[in-house]
Amino acid sequence: MTTALVHDRLRERATGIVTELAARLADPDRLIAAATAEGNLDLVPGMTAPAPPWARLGLTEGHPAAALLLTELSHRDPAFAVAAHAHLARAAAGLGGPQPTGLFGGPASLAFAARLAQRSPSHYAGLLESLDTWIEARLTALLATERERLDAARAGVRLSTFDVICGTTGLGRYLLLAPQRHRALLAETLGHLVRLTTPRMLNGRTVPGWWAPLEPGRGPQHPGGHSNLGLAHGISGPLALLSLAWRAGVRVPGQAEAIEAIAAHLLDWQQPNGLWPRSVGYDTYLAGPPGPSREGAMVAWCYGTPGTARALQLAGLALDRPHWHQRAVAAMLTALGEPARAICDTTLCHGWAGVLHIATLLARDSGDQRLAERLPGLVERVTDAYHPDRPFGFRYDRPDVADTLRQAPHRAGFLDGAAGITLALTPHTTGAADTPATAWDAALLLN
Repeated sequence: MTTALVHDRLRERATGIVTELAARLADPDRLIAAATAEGNLDLVPGMTAPAPPWARLGLTEGHPAAALLLTELSHRDPAFAVAAHAHLARAAAGLGGPQPTGLFGGPASLAFAARLAQRSPSHYAGLLESLDTWIEARLTALLATERERLDAARAGVRLSTFDVICGTTGLGRYLLLAPQRHRALLAETLGHLVRLTTPRMLNGRTVPGWWAPLEPGRGPQHPGGHSNLGLAHGISGPLALLSLAWRAGVRVPGQAEAIEAIAAHLLDWQQPNGLWPRSVGYDTYLAGPPGPSREGAMVAWCYGTPGTARALQLAGLALDRPHWHQRAVAAMLTALGEPARAICDTTLCHGWAGVLHIATLLARDSGDQRLAERLPGLVERVTDAYHPDRPFGFRYDRPDVADTLRQAPHRAGFLDGAAGITLALTPHTTGAADTPATAWDAALLLN
């Protein structure tokens, strides 16, 4: 990899932050006490009352999130394996009753964390056997429902059926961690995503097969539906999974063509300024590319250029398309030149930690020195946000969130909290961007 070394002072600062936060997250009781402290509350749509940002199960906020960090660090210090196990045990105690299906909540989040913690085939074998059975049943049912919709040629898909967080893409990435065990269901999942790229008719017009009829939520609204381009909830997620599976030798009919189709769609809708919008609305789609986006630039993993650029790079690696590499790198460099206000906070999901990790991967896999030279500045952005007097070192801020919503400022989790931020910093504690010891970023469809 072509890389710029992080200078000693910055490396030492990053190392100190990783060491301190690992200690704070290692003790489950200490972590829970801080996360559920008085006044540290969320109140967002769908909630009937304020609640702390914590759950036994979940990668967003939960014991599996802490276990991901501690498992990664256990490859440097075996003592962290004991702490990771403690969190996995606490998470397992929360199994039972109705549970969400997706990768980021419920049993699948525990399965992902346990799979990464596994040091031998017998390690966590019983737990993983039962969790895999649960996941396979839910995913099979989800695919059957979608097959019925597609057989009936009904346009319009709920994002949560195919996205990274709740849907088939996230669960498919989990299956790809053990492809031989899950080969048949993984092939069925990939086949579904391939089929999702078949155009559909809506109101007498042809739209992409992944067209979502509902509003994309926060931000610009699109009557008539939209093509969601984001990595977390949009078509960049399936592109990443199809590409990763191709590189792993797991291939189904039409997979290469599906990768080509999604990549072409993304390149068509790249804005004249080199950035990608979060979504393309109905009227804009009918007018044809590259219509100007009504949205402000978002620079993040979940939505915007970084996540989409990484998905395009993975597609380029899969099908050997050097120009996709070049477009991805150029877009990321443009995104890094956007005003800092385009990046909401320090988290993996929509903050500096996510941008840092994606830039690190893009630089590693492209060998682009310009990107590598930006890494120390991104590390510094993250470390500058750290304050040791805060429970988890970093404060969760969402200036793009409506004033009527309440967001807890102190968060321990993977997507929105200290565990994820610390994981993004960890490769830079040696002075160069080391490859992570575990596949923690597979949950983000970045690897």
